[in-house]
Amino acid sequence: MPEPQGADRVPAFRVPRASPLGILALLLAAGGTAALRTGRPLPTRRRHVHRVGPFGRARPVRAGAFAVLASSAFPDDPAPRNGIGALAVPGFLCALVLVVLSRRPHRER
Repeated sequence: MPEPQGADRVPAFRVPRASPLGILALLLAAGGTAALRTGRPLPTRRRHVHRVGPFGRARPVRAGAFAVLASSAFPDDPAPRNGIGALAVPGFLCALVLVVLSRRPHRER
């Protein structure tokens, strides 16, 4: 039997880029939720974080940015893919500002 040609051919299965980024987004969101809920960041971050509130809010913001970045893998046309990817940049910048604020020590009163 001859091999199908053109539109009848089934493409090979590829693991999309969205899978690892989606998993990372879920882990960041879970860590941020835990930090906000308990008032304590993960043990590896406790020495660096002085303010838990901004740190806990930065994690879900960064998770949302990763989710937007992961969704940019789905369109086939490069123009929407680049546009969706560019939407993730402000999220990363907002998360960066929140992380920097969380590392500043409290003011002395």
